[in-house]
Amino acid sequence: MTASTSSPSAGQILVLVLLAAIWGSSFILMKIGLFGWEGGPGSPAVMDGLQLGLLRIAVAGLVLAPVAFRRARRWDRGVWTALAVNGFIGSLLPAILFAHAQTRLPSATAGMLNALSPLWTLVIAMVVYGTSVRRKQAGGLLLGFAGAVGLMSLRDGTGEVHWLPAAMVVLATAGYGLSINVVRNRLAEVGPVTISAVALSLTAVPSAVGFWLLGGHEAIAVHPEGSTALVAVVVLACIGTAGALMLFNRLIQRTDALFASSVTYVIPLFALMWGWLDGEAIGWLHAVYGVVILSGVRLVARG
Repeated sequence: MTASTSSPSAGQILVLVLLAAIWGSSFILMKIGLFGWEGGPGSPAVMDGLQLGLLRIAVAGLVLAPVAFRRARRWDRGVWTALAVNGFIGSLLPAILFAHAQTRLPSATAGMLNALSPLWTLVIAMVVYGTSVRRKQAGGLLLGFAGAVGLMSLRDGTGEVHWLPAAMVVLATAGYGLSINVVRNRLAEVGPVTISAVALSLTAVPSAVGFWLLGGHEAIAVHPEGSTALVAVVVLACIGTAGALMLFNRLIQRTDALFASSVTYVIPLFALMWGWLDGEAIGWLHAVYGVVILSGVRLVARG
């Protein structure tokens, strides 16, 4: 993984903040997609996490299918494999894991744990691509993951600790880290719009078929808040997945993987804001462990 040879421009920083706003809002949209306006973790859901994740990626992939059809080329097997990894592991798997996690986990907590993405980016760059790591970066990895364990150990408003849902979020961020490295190292010659359109389109039909076979359409039809949940997922898919992923891939290619993944510095602020507005139980320890994670991310990025 190569480093950027110059400091990011003001425009690139603005794109980073815009992405943070979009993705920071995705957690509350997932919550609405799962429960509608009135519900929350622990209450009867409109659809389960698997159904929501499949619907989200199916919609995003179908929206981008015309673009994918126009831009696809006769690439070699390595490019197609990288695109499949980007689509299935970098988009579909995290969408399902995040949605499953948020059936029990507050959206603000999920947003803060999402900040682990840059740490996984470096870990995978080390293991897969042989990137060297400085001592300060190693310390940042330890600090960031320690903060994540602390955040995962906190009790929710009912006094429960949700280790498994939180672990799903951590695994989802590892999928993001792998995808970032693949885009930077294996898809540098493919345009960012093409990457997003083709990768998501590869997942669209399997996701749509899975959603239908699992009865997702019936769950939406019979639930009183089904139409509200559907609108939330469509907005999430079109803006938070399809649109944002194109911006993100462009940012990766024009800067470097660690700068692009540092969008997660700002995502927790938007996730916390929406969680607070939605009345989630957010204590001072959430902020403390969130700062610990971001401190680790900062050491990794500047080490």
